[in-house]
Amino acid sequence: MDDLARRFAQLAGEYDSRKRAATALVGRWDWYTWPGLDLRPLHFERDLLKAGRRLDDRPPVDRDVLRIGFDAEGRAVVTEQYSGFLHGRLYYETFVRYDGDVVEAAHFDRGGPIYLHEYRFGDGLMRSADMVARRGSGRESYAYADGRISRVEIEHDGRAASVLTAEHDKSGLVRVVEVTGRRSQVRYERPPAGFDLDAECRSIEDAFLALIPDAVAGLVIDGPVARVALSYYRSDTLSFEVHGATEEECIALAAIDARAAWSPADFEAGADVNLDDAPLVRLVRQELALLNADDVDDAAGSEVGRRLLCAVAARLNHRDWSDMLPVADDFVVYPVDLELVDLERNLADCVPPHRFARLRERRLL
Repeated sequence: MDDLARRFAQLAGEYDSRKRAATALVGRWDWYTWPGLDLRPLHFERDLLKAGRRLDDRPPVDRDVLRIGFDAEGRAVVTEQYSGFLHGRLYYETFVRYDGDVVEAAHFDRGGPIYLHEYRFGDGLMRSADMVARRGSGRESYAYADGRISRVEIEHDGRAASVLTAEHDKSGLVRVVEVTGRRSQVRYERPPAGFDLDAECRSIEDAFLALIPDAVAGLVIDGPVARVALSYYRSDTLSFEVHGATEEECIALAAIDARAAWSPADFEAGADVNLDDAPLVRLVRQELALLNADDVDDAAGSEVGRRLLCAVAARLNHRDWSDMLPVADDFVVYPVDLELVDLERNLADCVPPHRFARLRERRLL
């Protein structure tokens, strides 16, 4: 590791030479979806990601995309990552050297070297990965059973050591479990035979319908409630908080900014809604994440989750809330991401048409 750290310190002066040497080996270039390719076992599976998919052409410049150069033996030697946020600008580059059973990957951005990895192989299988980066170092060791990855021992600076165990059957990967100290966490589990994501989402709808009213009833709100927002991150709509605001509070926020009257981050009252311990939610969340990972143009899993919360809110908008709390004339329940990107279409999807029209007439939208 000391030798790798020394070599990492020298990388800043080697960018040009490494780029020339790696690029000279490229026999073909292919476009790939994010996150591209990686040699390390379980590198993607442990984070509910999928390796990138080859594309026939480069997608629009607002998409994250990678261009990968392969040598004559079909090995990736250059990876260029282009940022959709930066309108297609080249942002990261990785240059790979192959030397027998040792593979070295050097990763750069515009500011210089980010990391240097050294992978060691034996009998065609990766046995270890030593890693040095700007903010620390780490090591992973790999064990196999019948040629398939079974164990990954992980050590990184500033983190507790952990172990991933992988179970397989004749159909492939069954489960990945991470153990850190006394804590055990399922990182991936193959859905059981007959698993129906749509049906399970309907079950989660019912569970949320049972939990949300109690969470709303527990909010401390001084006056008739005008808004109940189910506030989520766009990447994970199944983890959300309930926020409430009075009509006076919404009017005061609208005086500052019209959209602020719909922003749960600006509401004073809030509470968690937690189904995280339920195995069904964990499995559905996993499958939605994998849908996102497998989708080229849109966040498919996030869209399924968004529609699920809209269906919940639509049903809650037909509920009689008067037995639980005082409500304003324009009371609505709606899901919304913290950045308010989904606000308008969510309201259209979950608010009854006559109430939606009244909100527009009063210029509350």
